[in-house]
Amino acid sequence: MNRADLLLKIIAAAKGEPLTPAQLQKVAFRLGMECSSYMPDDYYKFRKYDYGPFSPEIYRDAEQLEREGKIWVSINPRGGWREYAATVRGYTTEIENMPEEVSSFIVDKVRWARELSFQELVREVYRMYPSFRENSVFQN
Repeated sequence: MNRADLLLKIIAAAKGEPLTPAQLQKVAFRLGMECSSYMPDDYYKFRKYDYGPFSPEIYRDAEQLEREGKIWVSINPRGGWREYAATVRGYTTEIENMPEEVSSFIVDKVRWARELSFQELVREVYRMYPSFRENSVFQN
């Protein structure tokens, strides 16, 4: 299991629905923080950024997954941001050696992130990890 596998699992857990950048970043962040003992050595390093924890490597790995035909990336017509969704190939890709605890965590946290508005998502992450508010431009 590598970090791209984990990213694919996060995207696929939305069951064909797109994830926003904030949802993708925050679920990947919580995965790294709350399931750290399962994470590969090269798992994403998050920095304190405008809207909390952020890792640019997530977008590079997503671009690679798109080139491999496992996800599609589209532009949200209302907001102009990118959205990430699994293709049939990505959704059916078997990820070897993923513990059930990690898989269940991802499914649960993707559901959590999708139920919250952008503002609620950022606020909730700041509540759980207040040190990541440090460089925030988000003041609500």
